[in-house]
Amino acid sequence: MTYPPYACPACHHELRKEGETWRCHGCGKVYPIRDRLPILIADTNLDPFKGEEQAFHDEISRTAPPRGLVSRNSSFHWHFLNPMRRLPEGTNVLEVACGTRADGIEIAKAGKNVSSIDISPVSVAKSRWLASGAGVGDRMRFAVADAEHLPFTDNSFDAVFIAASFHHMPHQVQALKELARVVKPGGLVIWGIEPAQWPYRTVYRWLRPVKKFIRENRSREHNSVADDNTEGYTKPMIRQIFRDAGLNIVEVRRIKYLGSLYEQFIRFLGRLMHRPIGTWRTVDHALAYIDDGIRFIPGFNMLNWHFNVISRKP
Repeated sequence: MTYPPYACPACHHELRKEGETWRCHGCGKVYPIRDRLPILIADTNLDPFKGEEQAFHDEISRTAPPRGLVSRNSSFHWHFLNPMRRLPEGTNVLEVACGTRADGIEIAKAGKNVSSIDISPVSVAKSRWLASGAGVGDRMRFAVADAEHLPFTDNSFDAVFIAASFHHMPHQVQALKELARVVKPGGLVIWGIEPAQWPYRTVYRWLRPVKKFIRENRSREHNSVADDNTEGYTKPMIRQIFRDAGLNIVEVRRIKYLGSLYEQFIRFLGRLMHRPIGTWRTVDHALAYIDDGIRFIPGFNMLNWHFNVISRKP
């Protein structure tokens, strides 16, 4: 497999592997390799926001099993995955903030070369294990990296995507500009499953006392700063962010209506019972089909819980 070379996240000069490190011959920085994973973070002293996010996702990835492919993927996943799956075989795709999800695996199964990164070392290691179990370990490579300082040169990839994680970025325009920087002209930059604003202004505000009670009665050490502070997005906000990053939007799709209500109920029930409870695959997929119809109903279609965004670099 041919992947774009790693580059220094600080100065963007190409890195060279030297023993158990990657060395930049531009600025001289040295990046370690731990458990066969390159740690390509320019400043290992992360600011409090990123440090807590890293610790939170490390903890979540250690304690929660990765979700299976069949049980997770549904129509709204295929909406943002298919533009990349249709690219020519051997295309290079970058998955940013991979977590322990299966999106990059689906793209690798379609014959693409996938580079997956995350700021959480535990998440990256678990994603690598999941890819190996899915039989696509030879089409994927993994590294620990910060989305706001990507370890690649300009115009390296044919497509880049981030799913359910962009709202975890503390400097979002900077992060989106980084995604745009490493994509070739004409390449895809894709958001998947980012939160809409209205639930944060209504439902989540009403549930704050319950959320506080649950946190005070559970053993988790870390919480997501981003999940605590995000207010979600509106269509005008999304268009402005992409415009500021110099990207041309192809489509903004409203997704997840009844499906999100069901997921929130199951998640809330699990927290009250102090143990994770999985959703039923049959219900997930049935509600996804119903949601596909709801997005065409005037009025109701404004109550989506999430957005998908497909864009291109000029």
